[in-house]
Amino acid sequence: MATVGGVIGEQRAEAGHMGWLKRRRSSDRGPRLIYLTTEAQEAAQARAAEAGLKPGYGSLKKGEGSYIIFQGSDTEKAKRYLLDLPPVEEELFYYVVETPDGNWGRDIDGLYLEKLRPWQSDTSAAECTAGIIALSGGLNGLGMAASGRCDNFVAKVACGKCAHEWYDGVRYRNLTAVCCPGCEALNRVDTLDIVVS
Repeated sequence: MATVGGVIGEQRAEAGHMGWLKRRRSSDRGPRLIYLTTEAQEAAQARAAEAGLKPGYGSLKKGEGSYIIFQGSDTEKAKRYLLDLPPVEEELFYYVVETPDGNWGRDIDGLYLEKLRPWQSDTSAAECTAGIIALSGGLNGLGMAASGRCDNFVAKVACGKCAHEWYDGVRYRNLTAVCCPGCEALNRVDTLDIVVS
């Protein structure tokens, strides 16, 4: 069995969170360790392979955070993989998929994009306007973008040319360029009317 992300702590250990992980106590008074069962690891690797992710888990402990890192060549499949994972219910626990189109992740607040790509700030070549359908991760991602702690929040958008829907990072109270994965049209997303007070 493989250890995932090291010691997570006792919080919510008995509540059945992240059901595909098993918990065991390293000693009667020690912290609980979270690890994958062989069956869960094989199932997770199969799902990762279906999404075109590099096989196996790369785990990293950085500060107090625990990261499970994948690499993928198809950004939309990577986002679908992250969205299909069981909800993350542990603070400071992150899944990250490094793709050619940015690093996408999932944490306790939902789907996120680590950083916008440089071309997304120039909307002058946009062919059409994409509409925002929903926010990912509720108001937390939006609040972080509004406070300047990150350069974007994730929204589900619909292409102004073909109506294809997908998740992408957009800037707070600004215009953002996004490329439709369906028809490859460059869209402009306008968030000037979204205000966090």
